[in-house]
Amino acid sequence: MRVFFTVQGEGRGHLTQALALRAMLARRGHEVVGVVVGHNGQRPVPGYFEAGIGAPVWVQRSPGFVFKGARGVCAGATLYDVGLGLPTYLRSLWHLRRHLRQCQPEVVVNFLEPLMGLHNALFGARVPTVVVGHQYLLEHPVFPRVADFPVSRRIMRAYLQVVGARSARLALSFYPAPPLPERRLTVCPPLLRAQLFEQVVTEGNYLLVYLLNHGYAEAIRKWHKRHPHVLIHCFYDKPGAPDEEQAAPNLCFHRLNGEKFLRLMAGCRAVVTTAGFETVCEAAWLRKPLLMVPVENHVEQYLNAWDAEQAGLGMRDTTFQLSRLLAPDCPVAPAGFREWVARAPSVAVTTIETWATHNCPLELPAEARPVADGVTL
Repeated sequence: MRVFFTVQGEGRGHLTQALALRAMLARRGHEVVGVVVGHNGQRPVPGYFEAGIGAPVWVQRSPGFVFKGARGVCAGATLYDVGLGLPTYLRSLWHLRRHLRQCQPEVVVNFLEPLMGLHNALFGARVPTVVVGHQYLLEHPVFPRVADFPVSRRIMRAYLQVVGARSARLALSFYPAPPLPERRLTVCPPLLRAQLFEQVVTEGNYLLVYLLNHGYAEAIRKWHKRHPHVLIHCFYDKPGAPDEEQAAPNLCFHRLNGEKFLRLMAGCRAVVTTAGFETVCEAAWLRKPLLMVPVENHVEQYLNAWDAEQAGLGMRDTTFQLSRLLAPDCPVAPAGFREWVARAPSVAVTTIETWATHNCPLELPAEARPVADGVTL
């Protein structure tokens, strides 16, 4: 089966999901024939993605968040940027249509890239499309109900409807839940990179930090000044930063490097992250104590942190209170999380094959079906 990927390029989560799914599809004899990565110029596509995806990659301008001071989401600037970029996005749509015609895929897998949703909304889903994202669990009744950010949550739901236009939904989740055929929604375990499962897990003496936005590095520096004896390795994507910067004897900043990050995560004492879905899942699979600090005004990360804490995967906070991870009894993810993750290839690939063949949601075979009480979390 010929598969085409469209990937939202902000952060590392959607990119690593695409790498993981490509390997799962290849093991079933399917081929990824082309990839479009959307970005808004805020951060480059990391080299490890283009090297590992094994297919032609085209990078195109696409709507995305604008961050204030390289920290929290700035809603006004984001809307202004989207309006200013409309002519560019229309050209990107034209290029996307051209790549689809050239590659002749049998199914498109959309990792939450808005251009693909707009394409299907405007021109119809001429190729069966499956949209992948943990955000679609919002449509499921098992998702925790929160009262915060009511306007942002409504905007997010509307956005997800556009991105998932005329598509089946593969809702990535920290825990199992039954499918919703009437909404074309299948709940799927996290799509994690094969390299994660090859790591040798040890308990080191350092904290590992991942920052979506480098503006939070100052918060890490301030905390470390008060606790200079604590060894910290911090990864971020600061433009022009060296591969490694020894900011203090026990504080080292690293430019984002996928392999190095996983290796250091496997050997760390605990993990701190800005609540991206992928990093949360990787830390949980490695059974590392976890502190999640959502990016300011980023409703998606706020919901991630809330959901993960409810599932017992880690602790959430509004600031970088790293001292919480120094306690001797920090909780780790339940053992059942690994059992759930192990079912990802069967659930994800079966759903994509079914949609590509029948263009409708069918009942998954028993071994691939997520059942709410099938794994205890």
